[in-house]
Parts: sequence; structure tokens; C-alpha cells
Amino acid sequence: MTEEIKQKTWKTRLQRYLRRTVFISIFLAFLLFVRIFLFQIYSIQGNSMYPTLANGSIVFVWKGGFALSAKLFGTEWLYTEPEIKKLDLVLFHDQAGNLIVKRVIGLPNEFYSIEAGRVLIDSQMLIENYTPLGSVTLEPINSIFLNLKNSPFLAMSQQGRIPPGYYLLLGDNREYSTDSRSFGLVPVEKIKGRVIFYF
Repeated sequence: MTEEIKQKTWKTRLQRYLRRTVFISIFLAFLLFVRIFLFQIYSIQGNSMYPTLANGSIVFVWKGGFALSAKLFGTEWLYTEPEIKKLDLVLFHDQAGNLIVKRVIGLPNEFYSIEAGRVLIDSQMLIENYTPLGSVTLEPINSIFLNLKNSPFLAMSQQGRIPPGYYLLLGDNREYSTDSRSFGLVPVEKIKGRVIFYF
């Protein structure tokens, strides 16, 4: 094999290696982009969302438009106004920084009330067929989480109006759920995505 042929062979191998490296790099960057900005798979821990979600259920979360993780920027960064509807299941960071899933019960500017074990929004009782049969919604309680310094969560009472940028989130398994009744109304920047599919 002449020197010229050896050089051509070496160049061909180098070009093939570089093409593969570029392709793999672009693919990994795409996966990272999807994971950070668009999509997340999460495993449910506990039964606070039973019967909708049980311990070990897998949820697929859409993150487009929601606040980015604090790990990236040192604080939550909301780059657009997310689309959050009543009764959506959302993934968010609680007071302790844990990722959990709860149901959106109250939207910003709505008036909530908890009376006789039922939830009323703008004086209309919610028909909650997603909760366990015979369950009741207990009134809010004071939580040690609300003693955290500079907490963005807002304590809720038996009734009140939800401020702009805040959401009332409750677990479906009301009598066994730690939710807004304990850690307060949740600011939008703590909500990381909306559940679009689960099993």
C-alpha cells in the first residue's frame, strides 16, 4: 500500500469518526433539550393521589412553558405563562423541594371555601368523582413548612381568594394527602409541568 493510499484511508476514517461524533453530540443535545424544556417521566411515590394514581404509577409530564429547574439558574425561571386548567394534574416542587403531583382545584382570582368536608369554588360545590368514595376534605392546618424563611408559598385558611400567580392544589386521596391545606397555595414558578399521560 502506497503512502498516498494510506493517507486517503486515514482521512476517510477520520471523516467517518468526526461525522459520527457530530451526530451523537447533536442527538445528545436534543435529548437534553427535551428533558430540560419539554418532557419528563416521573414515578409516583405514595398514595396521596389514589385512586387516580397509585404508588409506583408512571406519569408523563409536559414541561413546555413551565418554570425551569432551580438547579439550572439558582432560582426558578418562568420563561412564558404556562397553560394550567382546573383539575389538571401538575408536577411541582413542594416546600421541602420534593417533586410531587397534585390536582389543580383553584385557579388565580377564584374564591375557595372548604365547608362540611366539601370544596366550593366561587360558591359552586365541586363534583369530585376522582376522590375515593365517602372521602371528605378536611380544613387547612398550620404546617411547619410555612415557618420556612422567605417561603413563596401562601398559607390558606378555610376560605379566601387565590392571589394572581397562585394555585390551590389538593391530592385526590384527601384524608391522606399533604397538599395546599398543609403547605399553602402554590406559586406558579414552583409548578414544573402538566401530566399528559399516566399508567
